[in-house]
Amino acid sequence: MARLVGKTAALNDGTTGKRFAWGLYRKRAAKSRWGISTGPTMTGVHIGRRSLYVEHRAAVKRLHHFAG
Repeated sequence: MARLVGKTAALNDGTTGKRFAWGLYRKRAAKSRWGISTGPTMTGVHIGRRSLYVEHRAAVKRLHHFAG
């Protein structure tokens, strides 16, 4: 698997995955979701138990610089 650009940090919400400077990737143990969700900060793409969240460029509520 190709390495994604940017520094990474571990998640602290009980799921496995990584935080990146542009968003986060996580894999759940029990909950399964399908589709796309949009919020004030991120857009989430959900495929089964895996989710990829990408932060908006002009986010209303910015994330802290937690992985960069």
